[in-house]
Amino acid sequence: MYQQVLEIKPINKLDLIYSVLNNEDIKRLSPEQATFILHPINRDCFLSACPGSGKTHSVGIKIAYEIQNWISKISGIAVLSFTKNAAEEIKNRANRFLGNLNVSHPHFVGTIDSWLHSYIFHPFGSVVTRYKGAEGDVSHKLIQDGNHGTWLKNFSTNKISILDYTIDMNENPTVCDEKKKIENDPLTISTLLNKKKQFAEKGFVTYADIEYWCYKLLQQRGDILDLIAKRFPYIFIDECQDLSEIQLGILSLLKQAGVTIHLIGDLDQAIYGFRKVYPEKVIEKIDEWKMERLQLTINHRSVQQICNVVAKLGGKQQIIGTRSSLNQSCLLWVYDKKNDLYQLQEAFINLLDKRNLNVKDAIIIARGSSTIRQIKGYPKDTKLDKAKNHIVYKIASAITHWSSANFKDKNVALELFSQAIIDLAYAGKGKSGIITTPFSYNPIDWRIKLGTYLEKIASKSDFIVKETSKQIWKNWVKDILKSEFKNIWDELKDVEYSFEKIVRRLRSPEGLSDIPMSKKFLMGEKKIEIKVKVDTIHKVKGETYRAALVVSSPTKKSDGGHFTQWLQKGTEASRFAYVACSRPQDLLVLAIPEYSEEILNLGFYLDDMKEYISV
Repeated sequence: MYQQVLEIKPINKLDLIYSVLNNEDIKRLSPEQATFILHPINRDCFLSACPGSGKTHSVGIKIAYEIQNWISKISGIAVLSFTKNAAEEIKNRANRFLGNLNVSHPHFVGTIDSWLHSYIFHPFGSVVTRYKGAEGDVSHKLIQDGNHGTWLKNFSTNKISILDYTIDMNENPTVCDEKKKIENDPLTISTLLNKKKQFAEKGFVTYADIEYWCYKLLQQRGDILDLIAKRFPYIFIDECQDLSEIQLGILSLLKQAGVTIHLIGDLDQAIYGFRKVYPEKVIEKIDEWKMERLQLTINHRSVQQICNVVAKLGGKQQIIGTRSSLNQSCLLWVYDKKNDLYQLQEAFINLLDKRNLNVKDAIIIARGSSTIRQIKGYPKDTKLDKAKNHIVYKIASAITHWSSANFKDKNVALELFSQAIIDLAYAGKGKSGIITTPFSYNPIDWRIKLGTYLEKIASKSDFIVKETSKQIWKNWVKDILKSEFKNIWDELKDVEYSFEKIVRRLRSPEGLSDIPMSKKFLMGEKKIEIKVKVDTIHKVKGETYRAALVVSSPTKKSDGGHFTQWLQKGTEASRFAYVACSRPQDLLVLAIPEYSEEILNLGFYLDDMKEYISV
């Protein structure tokens, strides 16, 4: 007698996802995307996603799929990214597929900074910092970079500010800015460690400090570690290539406590070395945690010609695009570094017009601010560069921006003026928000007060009200600024320093004392009108445009911004080029200061930028 064998048909992955989320867009997912969405949530994985592969879309659907099947009301999924915009986009995608539901408690979608602060440091930080608080409130005050309050000198040394360094996992002081240096001797190290711990014990921390204290807390308090692991048993990290060593350390502790971790990103887009972020460290954890590796290899953004260039820059075997083009999609321009940088914008705009592409859908990208300034038409090494950090320059700039009819300029004015007053009156201590606010005021009242002050000073400043004014800096400071600030000081609540103590800081910026004040100078007005967006590689990461002009710096002095540095495989400089060149959909133009056969052979067509410049 034979036993009957039933044939079991394989389950269609898209049908399974559709049965849960009931959205027609599910049917357009690729097999790779479907595999990731159906990957068991209790098994660690690393999703390697090439540029334009629909990573955010896939993560959003994955979260929606898991939430739709979720039962627990006290534990949830944490989805962490590095910017508010990226986190918001994931949340919006998930909500779109959840129908009547929304991403809400017990789940969290947001930045890794906000998650660490909200769920670990804010409720438990005082356990390790030993901050006693006031009237039962043990919340620490977050002190941001750029704070110049004189009170910080109590925690700083003659050579380094308390804000310039933090502590790493090995209990060593480590600089937050690579331009700063720490002497490697036992006395210096001991002093810096003690200063930083005193800083926290008094209730003050920086963003970098929060990561250190979270690591120490989870390392020392197994009960709190278990509590966090039960609250968020599953953690997804978007853009995982941007994880720092101490962030990886925090995840390692959570992993040991039973948390399942899903890493999503592209290791070739790791471009934050200045924050001590290294893709090699992420690879080590992927191997150590024995993560299952998944891939998204299809680029839905760029035409195949651009995909080919990007693949060669990233040392990848292939990136598969879904579109091709009959046009030459990858052009190479050679510019004269003495004269042509400011002409690049005109040439690019005329090329866009010839290709019927809108300038609003285009971007000019460079590595450093110096190159960007030259592209925009700003002169090099101006007094603006030397004076812009002086507090009186910031005040004058605030007043100038306030006189503009542009709403964004007025917001710039409010923030600049607020920072200046908080620096002078409140030792740099204030509440973060749309406008930094002293602790003694609520944000709305403070905003109104700032506007009143700015309006009054602007109305009395000749360089603002008179087009032909010859008012020089030292006269403006003596006749207007000091008297108006004396009136402001008489009105401010709970100031830490008297007017007599701060008035010595109200002096002309170095080198400007006898020079006439200029609104153009203070607004940073350029030689040419900016008609197309110009930004740095770091700022455009994650963005998409129809066309991009990627500009090499004129010299090799640039830190990773020169085209010869982009050709060095496996370096951060090569990843800069990879990120920049993967932004456009239809047109990529690379502008370099001298001809390079090696660049041309990446897949570019040599083009003459002079053809697009008016004589």
